[in-house]
Amino acid sequence: MSIENVCSEIIELTDEDFADTEAECLNQANYHHPLKPATTAKVRKLGQHNMKTLKLLKELQLHMAEAEKMEVEL
Repeated sequence: MSIENVCSEIIELTDEDFADTEAECLNQANYHHPLKPATTAKVRKLGQHNMKTLKLLKELQLHMAEAEKMEVEL
């Protein structure tokens, strides 16, 4: 897969895609199992990491969309 294809896929992500993924991240971040504290900690940490990654992906998408507009104007 080329970088151009990856960029196209990122630009085409919808708000629904982001909402679905955010819901999953929140489920991970709020995970609790009283008999498995180590698993709880791992899953919560993963959820926090995924939420940060999702935020950065959204920022990247916005940046790429703006850059795409600039390319058309050139």
